[in-house]
Amino acid sequence: MKRVFAVLLLCATLFPGQALSQAGSPISPETRKELSDFFSPFAAANMQGFDQKTLTDKELLHFAVWHCIMRADPSLKRVNGGNDIVIPSAVIDTITQTVFGRTIQKHRKAQYVESLASGEAFVFAQVDSLRPGEGDTFLAAGTIYYTGAGETIDPHANRAQWKRAGADVHVWGTFSGVLKRTEAPRPHWTVLQYAVKEAS
Repeated sequence: MKRVFAVLLLCATLFPGQALSQAGSPISPETRKELSDFFSPFAAANMQGFDQKTLTDKELLHFAVWHCIMRADPSLKRVNGGNDIVIPSAVIDTITQTVFGRTIQKHRKAQYVESLASGEAFVFAQVDSLRPGEGDTFLAAGTIYYTGAGETIDPHANRAQWKRAGADVHVWGTFSGVLKRTEAPRPHWTVLQYAVKEAS
């Protein structure tokens, strides 16, 4: 019983006024949006399942590149008529340290030039549930969606809203993740395990 109270207290600290119950009550819209944005690069990069032992440097690089493509920082240099971005290895390390709690052991180059991939299908994630896990971890689960190339939608809307807007949104599959919440030096999530399942 003491452990249950400790978990609920931790949740109340992380999500003031929106503590999760033992049964897994709905998460706040703000936390749902934050975690959906967190997991969308995993979906866009088509990341396969991993844990901290199986995650490779190649996968770290692949994720970080897609993270930069999805959320291209204006400070990143554009080349090839603005179609490509130049990503310094230090930026790659910042992303992977924040998201995975580790960096690539040895970079092949000082910077990476990558296409902004215009014309690709829009793939994104929405978190459907979040509940306490073991120790100080949390278990998140959600759905991966995709739309046709060039279609503009609100990735935080629901299926009824997409339908009313005439958007052609499809379910790709589902995902789950084991997370930790770090508050300092700035609040962020770190993923420890990730799993995906394609819809049949």
